[in-house]
Amino acid sequence: MKIITGLHPHNRLGPMEGLEGARMLEQKLSILSHDVSNLKTPGFKRQRITFEEYYLRQIDNTKRTAKGEVVKNDFSQGTVRLTENPFDFAIEGEGFFAVQTPTGIKYTRAGNFTLDAQNRLVTQEGYLVLGDGGPIVLQDNTGKGVWLNENRRFYVDATDVAGLDVVTFDNLYGLKRLGGNLWEATEASGNARPLPNARVRQGYIEESNVNPLEAMIHLVDMYREYEAVQRSLKITDGLDDKATNDVGRAA
Repeated sequence: MKIITGLHPHNRLGPMEGLEGARMLEQKLSILSHDVSNLKTPGFKRQRITFEEYYLRQIDNTKRTAKGEVVKNDFSQGTVRLTENPFDFAIEGEGFFAVQTPTGIKYTRAGNFTLDAQNRLVTQEGYLVLGDGGPIVLQDNTGKGVWLNENRRFYVDATDVAGLDVVTFDNLYGLKRLGGNLWEATEASGNARPLPNARVRQGYIEESNVNPLEAMIHLVDMYREYEAVQRSLKITDGLDDKATNDVGRAA
């Protein structure tokens, strides 16, 4: 008689499905927690998790259907809020600001910029915001102010001093999410290309696209799903116990 070791698709399917469910719920909770922690982060983009089925080869070389998660970034527009700060900028629609970091050019939707000691436009982390491919210097010597026109050209003291770069990608979902609300181009996303018709509003900030009410509803739903998984595991454990102690017992 051939002895088959390992998990078998018939007698262990219940516990395996329950454990898979628990693992996926853990992944969902991790993503949701990260989204909620960035409710107040300008330009933050939430993530969505979906699931797909695939064949999993078991120890005995049989196959069974398993589930895997697919995480995608949600690039939908966040609410554009008026701040009246001349160094706040919000992109309406598609596009990213380009910024120079120590590891190369990265991209962001967070437009809560400021000026450094050299009057260069920078992010909150001190990264240079790029315009016409280089740093943007906004030195107001007369106090007349700085403004951005509809063609994304900066004017200081009525003088055109620089443009503001806004770019996009052929495949947004190929972008790599980095820390600090930054994105990195990859082979999957393609190279950045200029977005000539992008609209940028000065004195506004794009808020996070995380919906607080929706996030709370998801948390409640996940709690109920965890309870359902726990119940299913207890039931299957009880069936195993019954099979071990009762099945085959002499009457």
